[in-house]
Amino acid sequence: MIPVRKSVVLNEGGAAVDLLLTPHLYSFKERFGIDFSADLKNNREVMENYADVAFLGAVNAWVLDGKGTTDDFPWTRGDFHAWAASCPAAFGKFVAFAVSALTGKTAKELAEEKDGSAKKKDEAKEEDEDGKKKRTTWIGRLLKRFS
Repeated sequence: MIPVRKSVVLNEGGAAVDLLLTPHLYSFKERFGIDFSADLKNNREVMENYADVAFLGAVNAWVLDGKGTTDDFPWTRGDFHAWAASCPAAFGKFVAFAVSALTGKTAKELAEEKDGSAKKKDEAKEEDEDGKKKRTTWIGRLLKRFS
């Protein structure tokens, strides 16, 4: 089972804020004017999106756990962005948690998948003059020889 609940402390000596990272959190993004488009090569934009995921996860937990409505929510989006900037170690742990909760895979598994697909693309580029894929393994050479 993949954990989807987490608590974070937004400020020193503050109370813990419960987060619930389920796909339902995205239903609140329009309400708060959040747009998750980002240049994936721009770390700042990506980290801002994760701060927004934390904020929406807190709203999600607040509403779905019956603590109140979005209008009653006691924290602001800015509180979560301030937390992300002032507590980088805790925020980094949250990002790893969020990736796992929202994708069902660890960051390591996603990186391995990406590496695997990159290798497949590289292999697909290795073609000979006839447009056939070059075979570099001994099995590949045997298959080419007998085909």
